[in-house]
Amino acid sequence: MTVVDSHLHVWRAAGGETPDVQTLVPPQTDVPIELARATLAERGVAQAVLVQPVFRGEDNAYVANCAAAEPQSFAAVCVVDPGTPGAETRLRYWTSRGCRGLRLRPRIASEAVHFADASTYPLWEAARELATVVNLFSSLEHAPAIDALAGRFAPVPIVIDHLGLPDPALSAIGAAFRSLLELARHPQVFLKLSGFHHFSREQFPFADCWPFVRAAYEHFGPERLLWGSDFPHVVAADSYAHALSLPEQMLRGCSPAELASIKGGNARRLYWDATVQAE
Repeated sequence: MTVVDSHLHVWRAAGGETPDVQTLVPPQTDVPIELARATLAERGVAQAVLVQPVFRGEDNAYVANCAAAEPQSFAAVCVVDPGTPGAETRLRYWTSRGCRGLRLRPRIASEAVHFADASTYPLWEAARELATVVNLFSSLEHAPAIDALAGRFAPVPIVIDHLGLPDPALSAIGAAFRSLLELARHPQVFLKLSGFHHFSREQFPFADCWPFVRAAYEHFGPERLLWGSDFPHVVAADSYAHALSLPEQMLRGCSPAELASIKGGNARRLYWDATVQAE
């Protein structure tokens, strides 16, 4: 099985204060690509998707450069503010630098006000033209807007981070999570099995999240689920080794072929194979 981490962060330490950013590993801590590479090698993970961290804004240079230096090992996901004029032009620039994905973040208040607004449609059109994978740092409340965007901009691949960050205190078959599950009707929508340490109320293996993972599997199938670690935050919260073992524990009974898709094949298809076909 070729394992691909679909959600990993690297950055150079930020100087000064970052008052609006609250993360398990603070921005003032250096998280270089060398540390990520060593962690992946130690655990036998072949490739990783480098997701631009929140505090860097549109300065995607570090993730872009890291991926460009080792394109067979890393793919970069950039951030472009959809509320700033010329967002589509900036996306073209970062894709010319090798970025294969775009991250939109409606969970951030300044971006939420523009999410799915008609003014952002040129950015989505550019993503469709450039064969860019759109990653969403969103909540369950954004599911109706995602539904509309997926319908308007098919077949742009949409990957929802961290299962949409559900509340384990609520039912996996309740209205809130069901709105996310209904997005399975769009064949280009994917879910990441990642970041359980952010929303679980339990320690590893996060048993209170298992019903949500099982429901995602039943609705989306193994072909549209991606495993991700959320490195380096997962190391601060728990451990990379634990994160790597979660699909086998949460989806007991999955075939080896299904696990291979979830833990690597689907990410390769989205971030590597599709890019090669588009060139």
